[in-house]
Amino acid sequence: MTKVCEYCGRALVVAGAGRPRRYCTAACRQRAYRSRAIAAEVRERIELGQLALQLRDNADRLLLLSQGWHPPDGTDNLDDLLSTTVRLATELSHRGHVLGSDETGHETPLPRSPD
Repeated sequence: MTKVCEYCGRALVVAGAGRPRRYCTAACRQRAYRSRAIAAEVRERIELGQLALQLRDNADRLLLLSQGWHPPDGTDNLDDLLSTTVRLATELSHRGHVLGSDETGHETPLPRSPD
C-alpha cells in the first residue's frame, strides 16, 4: 500500500506500527498548518465583511424609516429591524476584537486619537 504526502504528494514510507504518517517531512506538516490557518483567517474576514454589509443595509433602512419612508411591500418591522441591527453590531464588534489579536492571543490595542 502506497501513501502520499497530503501537502506535496510525494510518496510516504509506511511504518508497520503507530499512527500513519500524513506528511513526508516536518516542513510539509508546517506548510499544511499555515495553509489551513490562512484559509481560516480569509473565511473569517469574508464573514466579517458580510456582517458589515448587513449592518450598513439595516442602518440605511432605519434611517429611511425614521424619515417617514415605508417600503412598498410593508415588510420592514421596526422592532425586528432594530433587534437584528443590535445583534449584527454586537457580533461584528466581538468578532472584530478576536481578529485584531496578535499571535499571543492578546488583543491589539486600538490607536488612541490625539487629544
